[in-house]
Amino acid sequence: MKSRKKLLSLSAAAVLSLTLAGQSFAATAAFTDLEQVAVKEKIISLQTQGLVSGISNDLFQPNATLTAAQGIQLIVKALGLNLNAIRFVKAPQATDYFAKAKNDAWYSQGFIIAANNGLNLPSDLDPDQKWTKATFTKELLLALDSHNIMHMMKLPPIDIKDKADISVDDLGAIQAAIYKGITSLDADGNFHPQAEITRAQAAEMIFNALKYVHPTPHQPSEPTSNQDIPRNGSSQPMIPVGGQTDHVGQTFYENTQYGFRFKLPDSWKSYAIVTDKWDGLFVGDAQGDKVVESGPKLSIRHPEWTAEQPRQDIPILVFTVDQWNELQQDKFHIGAAPIGPSELTRNDKYVFALPSRYNFAYPEGYQEVEGILKSDPIQPMN
Repeated sequence: MKSRKKLLSLSAAAVLSLTLAGQSFAATAAFTDLEQVAVKEKIISLQTQGLVSGISNDLFQPNATLTAAQGIQLIVKALGLNLNAIRFVKAPQATDYFAKAKNDAWYSQGFIIAANNGLNLPSDLDPDQKWTKATFTKELLLALDSHNIMHMMKLPPIDIKDKADISVDDLGAIQAAIYKGITSLDADGNFHPQAEITRAQAAEMIFNALKYVHPTPHQPSEPTSNQDIPRNGSSQPMIPVGGQTDHVGQTFYENTQYGFRFKLPDSWKSYAIVTDKWDGLFVGDAQGDKVVESGPKLSIRHPEWTAEQPRQDIPILVFTVDQWNELQQDKFHIGAAPIGPSELTRNDKYVFALPSRYNFAYPEGYQEVEGILKSDPIQPMN
């Protein structure tokens, strides 16, 4: 694959202004060929969200084999991959990365985005190539987990009867996808890695991946002083003590219980604090549901947030220093993405971290939150 051409004159925003030609993923009409399809509701849900399209306005062709072009476009669109963080010397073309691609095809922009977002695609990729279950699974997991296959290999081994048919390069992604419920084995315990994947099967995997990474958010709750979080049989109050202080043009959230101060734009004045908890799951547990650690999750919520029109929260996970050290040693894991939370700041007792892929669904206000987080808004209080 040719090297990426980044930095200098042309911004990614200008690149993104180029529209996709031909096939569009915006839903235009209900598909009429899904009546006998077991995953009909999942496909309709993705269509409603504008994440899948058919071969025409009303035909999805669920049993047709997925091509490389269709698979790449599906992954790019559903996962919200983009070029926002990249600047190019010149306007990129699909043929800069894939010799057999066409620069004026409906998939061209998707190929450019995929090449710059970690998908392990060969430079001689044929857009019309029919993809197998193994290929789509690996590319989806690479995009989903930021190319962190080595972490996938740390997951508990899964008994796959036809494991001998799976290449070493594909095995980690396939096991991770099964472990996370993104895909599954058949009744006999086989995966059929070399079987061509249908459009319906690919859509189902996308639906399951989005559900796993971004589950239905809990209903907003009002903080109550008696709400506790368990940790190894004990309990820790997770409701912050303190409140907001104001300066001209800025608002501060001060949490004196855990000891941090968070600077917010003045537009966040009258914010709410939504309390929850994080659970740390035992890495070696085959079922993936053995909780070995827990701690507070505090989300700063924009005052304009409503149930009908949610906005991006600012989530903060609170760890004791010991918990954080154990997490770095892979003694437990948190959430869907194996990348793990990223540290924001710490004091003598606690580490404050941002959940991995916290803004995966790109709700309203996510760009504003990204900007806030880039300004080093959180400071420890001793």
